Amino acid sequence: MASIHEDMVQKTKKQIQHHFIALIEAEGFSHVSVKKIAERANINRGTFYLHYTDKYELMDHLQQELLHELQTRITAILPKEAFLALNQQQLYPPFIAIFQFISEHAHALRAILGDQGDPSFAKKIKRVFGEVLLERLISLHPAAKDEAFRMYMHAFLTSAILGVITEWLENCEEQTAEEMAKIHFQILNFISQLPTFIQ
Repeated sequence: MASIHEDMVQKTKKQIQHHFIALIEAEGFSHVSVKKIAERANINRGTFYLHYTDKYELMDHLQQELLHELQTRITAILPKEAFLALNQQQLYPPFIAIFQFISEHAHALRAILGDQGDPSFAKKIKRVFGEVLLERLISLHPAAKDEAFRMYMHAFLTSAILGVITEWLENCEEQTAEEMAKIHFQILNFISQLPTFIQ
């Protein structure tokens, strides 16, 4: 059970992160300073430095928290179960969980992935999807032994996934996580049936 001190520390860190994200959206990461964060969070700079060395450590800490939670949810996806759900025309709960994660952290993800955030974060998200999920999916394909195939398939699929995420982040007030999971299912279903349209 967390102590009162630990609760206060976590509350202060969340407050700092919240105002940091708001400043990124308003001014861009390059214009954010510790002074601005402290003023906006209504704390002194000494309190900020108790938790973070500078704004770069704060950004890294925030990204690592997001990536860790995303990785945990992606790891719950089992390719065979996912394909079975698709074949049975059913939504796959772990996919819904990923969209719920994006919805829960939309403010932070939108700020960091945006033009005024951190360009490297998109690559980190793609790496998580590639290393945790797509590697397992691609390994099921006969062409998986071809290194060039694996490399370009990673690039293609991760870019497609990130494209869906960033598009939804711009419109997440319009679709819920469950509705987005249905759209995602429709996309996968469409792709799986492409050969029948061509014939």
